[in-house]
Amino acid sequence: MIDPVTIGRATLYLGDCRTILPTLGKVDAVVTDPPYGMNYENWKGDAKINNDGTRASLRLYRAVIPACKTIPTLWFTRWDAWPDVWEIFAEATKINGLLVWDKGHNGMGNLKHWGSSYELIASCGPVATRGSRDGSVLKFKPVPPNARHHPNEKPIDLMGYLISKITDDDNVVLDPFMGSGTTGVAAVQLDRNFIGIESDPAYFDIACKRIEDAQRQGDMFTESAA
Repeated sequence: MIDPVTIGRATLYLGDCRTILPTLGKVDAVVTDPPYGMNYENWKGDAKINNDGTRASLRLYRAVIPACKTIPTLWFTRWDAWPDVWEIFAEATKINGLLVWDKGHNGMGNLKHWGSSYELIASCGPVATRGSRDGSVLKFKPVPPNARHHPNEKPIDLMGYLISKITDDDNVVLDPFMGSGTTGVAAVQLDRNFIGIESDPAYFDIACKRIEDAQRQGDMFTESAA
């Protein structure tokens, strides 16, 4: 059993989620941004993501998705990874639909084709949203490249919005592919309990620091309001 790092409301594991998931207790929601299977590298070739090859990602999906079948799940994906995600989720649980994260500007790619300015989020399992019935196109600006802790880092306000729509205070949010900890930061800011799992030691250390900083800021706010 891998001993976790505990930071306030957050419990963080360094290791393979396929080994750790069966040891966890009750979880109220999964909000995660897994490897897409695109063999990502930055232009310098020195930033790679664990398990991001096509076959490696598929093995991950087939192991992790069935473990989420009874849990409300928001799962980030791309148009070219979505067919595999759909097939594996469809075998395990209900697929409610897709959300579209509208980034507001084109990304890199074929300059003779429409620019890719979005990513997809699959809503699966017993998802029931809180508050107003919002539309499925979510407009949030991406994290500027020079401010990222991870090459595919998602904005905190987007992750916070998603968490707030499918959980209540003190619920437990799980991210089995924690990366640099953005989901955890958003969860801590919203007074949710968080479980994060990351296999890359460098990103795990970054996630611990970011979540610790978020927890400290929350504690300071609580003390000042008392």
